[in-house]
Amino acid sequence: MDLVGELKMGGKVLSSMRIGKIGEYAVIKDALHQGFNCYVPACDDAQVDLVIETQRSFKKIQVKTIQALKTGTSIEVRMKKYMNTGRVDIIAVYFLPKNIIAYYPYNNELCINLALGVANNNQEKKRDWFYKYERIPNIIKE
Repeated sequence: MDLVGELKMGGKVLSSMRIGKIGEYAVIKDALHQGFNCYVPACDDAQVDLVIETQRSFKKIQVKTIQALKTGTSIEVRMKKYMNTGRVDIIAVYFLPKNIIAYYPYNNELCINLALGVANNNQEKKRDWFYKYERIPNIIKE
């Protein structure tokens, strides 16, 4: 990334599709590293970027690659297009600048806000921390 936050390769700014694929492959690598089998759909038009196999079921994952903080300390993921579709079990939020992933159990929220640091006003109550979702087993309820 350059100083203004654009991801470049060979001096050319990467497309949002390419940046999304970087996030998808980062999530696949991490899920495999955590011991899960991963499956990638042949088509990417059904709101499912990948599927992981747990001990008892399959979970549909939508990957969101985030390149910048929404505020100085948190990220925001808008989820309107996925609400009430039943297509998403987990939102994998890949924060590109730090190469970290949060696996958020999706419950039809319009928006997901995850904190990466203490707020400027030092508020810690009612903050949903990115780091609490780094391990897939922590969020799977079967």
